[in-house]
Amino acid sequence: MKRTPEYYLTKGLDMVVNGVAAVIFLCCLAYAGYALWDNWSILDGSENALKTMVEYKPDEAEGLSYNFSQLMAMNPDVCGWVVMDHTGIDYPIVQGEDNFEYLDKDALGNPEISGSIFLDCQNNRKFTDPYMVLMGHHMQAGKMFGDLDKYSDETFFQKNTTGKIYLPDRVLDLETAAFLTVDAYDKYIYRIQWDNVSERQELLKRIYEQAQHTRGEELTTEDQMVALSTCSTSGTNARHVLICRIVHSSASEEGSGKVYVETENE
Repeated sequence: MKRTPEYYLTKGLDMVVNGVAAVIFLCCLAYAGYALWDNWSILDGSENALKTMVEYKPDEAEGLSYNFSQLMAMNPDVCGWVVMDHTGIDYPIVQGEDNFEYLDKDALGNPEISGSIFLDCQNNRKFTDPYMVLMGHHMQAGKMFGDLDKYSDETFFQKNTTGKIYLPDRVLDLETAAFLTVDAYDKYIYRIQWDNVSERQELLKRIYEQAQHTRGEELTTEDQMVALSTCSTSGTNARHVLICRIVHSSASEEGSGKVYVETENE
């Protein structure tokens, strides 16, 4: 059979198409490999900082002030350690000069894309405010504040209700009260200064209007609260927020035990 020029043209085009497809496939494979490596590097970086500090994770039996003196020697911005039971949330808390500093720095102060768990810069680092906000990135595999997603499941939320914040002079026992999905610019949830009872009533109203799940006795203006916040996959500016009340403060022997400072306006 005589092969025509059209045959060779078609054959050549087939080879070109197959070659281009092979190149695209290899590029996709390389990109997927890079993405996996990049994700692993991010998680590994944050874990390395934690491994350095976890030796001095606060322990009431050993004495809180000793542990914190070691942690603060590594980074004076360390002001606490948060643990939420039955999750992977078990991290030092830092506080920067603003709320951008620790978005891309680990708890040792080194550059790290996974950032740190940090206290809002307007809050008192001694955790004496009536309302405080902790923030952290939503990372894969539940790292940082990624495990806040678990509380979106009502069964998990109702069964897993406790946590702790360790401080240099005392331990704050946490009890979960509400889980919300809010806008990153919510003027209530991310407001820090609540000077009097009537203003705090507005905050509580907002919490219960926005809540997906609630539990326990309803929060009151006498409760001291901590909000844990991270990004939500439901929208660009969406945030998951877990509201906890402080139900008990156990002071160490060297601590004052004072938790809540009343304002003059009350």
